[in-house]
Amino acid sequence: MRLEDKLYWARFLGGVVMGSLTAILKLYEPTILLGVAFAVAAYIISAIILRSILPSEERSRLGRRLYLSGATAYAAMWIISLIIVFNIL
Repeated sequence: MRLEDKLYWARFLGGVVMGSLTAILKLYEPTILLGVAFAVAAYIISAIILRSILPSEERSRLGRRLYLSGATAYAAMWIISLIIVFNIL
C-alpha cells in the first residue's frame, strides 16, 4: 500500500473517531460550531504531527497532498459518524 493510501485511510478512520467522540462527549453543545472547531483542530494537529514524523524527502514528494489527501473523507466521516452515534445515543 502506498503512503498516500495509508494517509487517506488514516484520515478516514480519524473522521470516524472524531465524529464518535464529538457525539459521545457532546462537544456539539452549546453550538455545533464548537464541535466543528474541535474536528478542524484535530485535523490540523494530526497534519502537524505527520509532518514532523515523515522524512523530508517524503514530505517534498507528497507536497500539498500531505495536507489535503483524505480531507473530504475526514469531513464526510466526521459528520456521518456524528449523526449515527448521536441517533444511537
